[in-house]
Amino acid sequence: MSSAELVRWGALGAFLAGVAWVVSGLISLAISGQGTEITGSFSYYLLETMFCVASVGMMGGLVGLHARQVPSYGALGATGFYAAIIGTALMLVSTLATILAGREVLDWLFVLGFLGASVGLVLLGAATLRAGMLPRWCGVLLIVAVFGIPVYFALGNYGGAILYGLLWLALGYTLWSHRGASAEQPSRVS
Repeated sequence: MSSAELVRWGALGAFLAGVAWVVSGLISLAISGQGTEITGSFSYYLLETMFCVASVGMMGGLVGLHARQVPSYGALGATGFYAAIIGTALMLVSTLATILAGREVLDWLFVLGFLGASVGLVLLGAATLRAGMLPRWCGVLLIVAVFGIPVYFALGNYGGAILYGLLWLALGYTLWSHRGASAEQPSRVS
């Protein structure tokens, strides 16, 4: 698969992640007692499933970002990409195990994945800023997403999930609009 195709599929993955996060936030908003879903309840499974869909989309978006920038962002970007994608995959595995078991399992794996994804997104954001192949705000968004976690806790599932969804929609749009650009030739965009 060519890098242009990976970027295109990555853009679609980022769009999927964005939509899943926004829908998850809206579901949480519609549920009374949001954040207190009982393990095993319909709303619990629905939100956990949306998290899985968002995680798969995020991994696709990360592959697209990587394919678009790999010639220019060096070891920092590659390290960030691998940390972010492995971390997201670990969170996905933990969440799937929880859904299948009907109770919280592998919490330590989720925490490990969360830490890996957080570090990876910061490194990927810094590499994106340095590479200059995408608009600077893309790198800033990747970094701010990690530091936006306090916002997530302050606003609850719906506020944090909706904001995170908007971030992934913006990244998807950027990948989609830059999908035809040659991945071999960096273009300075600010």
